[in-house]
Amino acid sequence: MEDYVELWDKYATAFCEKLEFTMKGDWEKLDEDEQEIAALWKFVVDMYNGGFLQFFCNWGYTGYWYAMRGIQRIGDRGLLELLHRTYMEVFDKFREDNRLKAYWDIPEYLTEEDDQILDETDERFYDGEGARFAEMAYRFYAQTLHKTV
Repeated sequence: MEDYVELWDKYATAFCEKLEFTMKGDWEKLDEDEQEIAALWKFVVDMYNGGFLQFFCNWGYTGYWYAMRGIQRIGDRGLLELLHRTYMEVFDKFREDNRLKAYWDIPEYLTEEDDQILDETDERFYDGEGARFAEMAYRFYAQTLHKTV
């Protein structure tokens, strides 16, 4: 049985390196597939490390948007709906919040309800959504599109 989380990690790391080192962090210099792969790699790593809060605060709306676009293209409706609902219930209210100077200011203003929603999202990811998603992403980008750096 293949470990698709590991396969995805090894495959997608090169796209993140291209973003960070070759393109100096400029997402716009990547093509759409590369944007999605880099964002989805960051998504998976941050979800397993610190959850959706970590992913969103590290990469903001841009990273979230590219990841969501990739999840939609892959066809993972369940994960797309889960993350969209979580974003709308927790993060959307901060879009025009003048108290924030950086995304990492958000945790200071989260409510207990926000924390509960984030915990539930993270648990669903850890309990199977993550491994299933990694397989779908790897199969779509590496095996179907044959996308290379």
